[in-house]
Amino acid sequence: MDTRLLDVIIGLACFALLLVLLALLPMVMEAGIAYVTAIFLFVLALSGAGYLVNKQIA
Repeated sequence: MDTRLLDVIIGLACFALLLVLLALLPMVMEAGIAYVTAIFLFVLALSGAGYLVNKQIA
């Protein structure tokens, strides 16, 4: 698969994950901590996916 297309798909999937986390986490935990946790999990998912893609390409 083309790496640019894969990057776009990963980016959209992680953005969808961020939106879901921003909607659901404040229902479970305190709002301030929930938003920070959502952003942290988004960054973790995006960097982890990027690492795995770079590992596959190389």
